[in-house]
Amino acid sequence: MLARLSAFTLHSFRLSWSYKLNFASRYMATVVSALLFYFLDQMFRRAGVNVIEGGTYFAFLLVGAAFSKYLEIGLRAFAENLREEMLVGTIEPLLATATPMRLALLGPSLWMLVEGTLLVIFQLVIGALFGADFSRANWGSAVVIVVVGIVSVLCWGVLSAAFTIVFKRSDPINWLVGAIAYVFSGVFFPVSILPPALQAISSLLPFTYALHGLRSALMSGATLAELLPDLLALVIFTAILLPLALWSLRASIRYLKRTGELAHY
Repeated sequence: MLARLSAFTLHSFRLSWSYKLNFASRYMATVVSALLFYFLDQMFRRAGVNVIEGGTYFAFLLVGAAFSKYLEIGLRAFAENLREEMLVGTIEPLLATATPMRLALLGPSLWMLVEGTLLVIFQLVIGALFGADFSRANWGSAVVIVVVGIVSVLCWGVLSAAFTIVFKRSDPINWLVGAIAYVFSGVFFPVSILPPALQAISSLLPFTYALHGLRSALMSGATLAELLPDLLALVIFTAILLPLALWSLRASIRYLKRTGELAHY
């Protein structure tokens, strides 16, 4: 299994590296984003806003952007990569091998998760060079909240992949989920500024707890004990979403075996 996962990751890396301008542009965009956040922070400082949720607005935005990268990858990686593999016709030969079907369908997306982590680290490093203060960060707590949060986000990605297998198109629900998460989970502004009715929507999203926990760990140095409410909320959401995601994937695979329409458009 480890050898197969490594092969999928290496294959996807080589494919991504073959388009070098596109590869480099993702890292350049990360630098530009950090600059944007820096100047927004300067604007807020001149307006008299120096502290947001225990840190600067610059750090607030950097952590929000890091989370949004995982959110984007988690929601879309499986479905978009799967649809691309279906379009170029590489899924059928792979399914003819001894590779387990779930791994064949989802494995090619592994590099996107690895690269997403590299981009997140790169952006935080660039932010630190521009003056973002992470001196109080509890990196151990941050890793735990990221791992638990990613599992919850990936459940949505598996649901989207199941939709793509059946309907041969990207899942439109994911675009709505992503838009709602950006607005109501506090990616670019605190949830506390939302009206009470809209804050109720925020409390129903797992992304809200993942982002709050990540900011608490990186900006305030929160311990795992202090992050327990966020972790419990994420575990509950995962306990609901994971069985639903696995059931939908099994159902889509049964549909695929019954119809054989993987490459039918």
